Amino acid sequence: MTEEEEKAAHPLELFFDLVFVFAITQVVSLVVHDLTLPGVLRGALVLAIMWWAWTNWTWTTNVVDLEPRLIRVAVLTSMLGVFGMAFAVPTAFGGDGDWLALGYVLVRVVAAAVIVIGTRHDPDELRAVLTYLPMSLAGTAIVLVGGLVGGEALQWIWLGALTVELIATSFAGHADWKVDAAHFAERHGLILIIALGEGIIAVGLALDGVEIDASLALLLAVGLAGVCAMWWAYFDRLQEVMETALRDADAHETGRIARDVYSLLHYPMIAGIVFFAVALEEAFLHPDDPMEQVVAVLFIVAVGIYLLAQALAAWRCWRTYLYERVIGVVAIGLLVAVWDGAAKNVVLASTVILIATMSAEYLRFRARIRGEVPAV
Repeated sequence: MTEEEEKAAHPLELFFDLVFVFAITQVVSLVVHDLTLPGVLRGALVLAIMWWAWTNWTWTTNVVDLEPRLIRVAVLTSMLGVFGMAFAVPTAFGGDGDWLALGYVLVRVVAAAVIVIGTRHDPDELRAVLTYLPMSLAGTAIVLVGGLVGGEALQWIWLGALTVELIATSFAGHADWKVDAAHFAERHGLILIIALGEGIIAVGLALDGVEIDASLALLLAVGLAGVCAMWWAYFDRLQEVMETALRDADAHETGRIARDVYSLLHYPMIAGIVFFAVALEEAFLHPDDPMEQVVAVLFIVAVGIYLLAQALAAWRCWRTYLYERVIGVVAIGLLVAVWDGAAKNVVLASTVILIATMSAEYLRFRARIRGEVPAV
């Protein structure tokens, strides 16, 4: 397939993503209302289940034509499952885990049926799908079991289910997949923007009701600058690097890069943004006070997993070391850990470090970006 023939995201996919806006909001709410280590881990677990539902549909729509009416009906039906999952998130560990699990099963089973039907005329692609699907659906069944069992065992059963899903992806790596690079990159970029929107919403919610004056304007600027810096870290160059690597990969490597860089490493990026939104909201509730310890730790973890996952993605694509991002994570971590200044100042200083990190990285790669030397 040539670059001219590559497809763009379908309006139906964008409509499908709207439900994930609500899902991510619900995960943020879950963590905010249980801002403890177990609460954060439960939020990460639920987000992982949500993510796996989304990424499986993205693989499906990458290879399946969405024009047939029955396929569109299937996608819209799947949205009901996502909506049900999202609605059950806040109480998933309090007795409503079965509703989240049922929604997940609906999403996965419909996506599985669509991808099998959509690839039935392409033996090679269908063979690749079948290397992954049976074990993956076993993981889906374990999610359902966990939801029905509930109680203290729920989180461990769901963790086991995700482990089975990851094992299934390792088997999938042995097959040759056909991946539309432009579509795949665009879809993941769009879901990242949706997650970043949560950061903006978090700032707005934290400052709701605050008197409109110069101090409020400063807080809004600081919060927005932090979110913009997170956006810049992904979209300034990294998105193109990942897409190019996927497009240039041979038939044996395409599926592995799509799996490793997008399906796996984009999860910590999304989780980092979600935790960043939580930390921002909590910090800006009392912007002139020092960050609480749990908020400070969450802030460091959020920025850390976001940037380090991106550094790993660059290494996986081109064996390129983005050590500036590692240095930036260490610098932000030390700053937040030792400085007991006002929360707004900590966020601002961290944003400045992040901008300096991205600037240093740009200067190192400037000649390649401008085409003055061969790109990596």
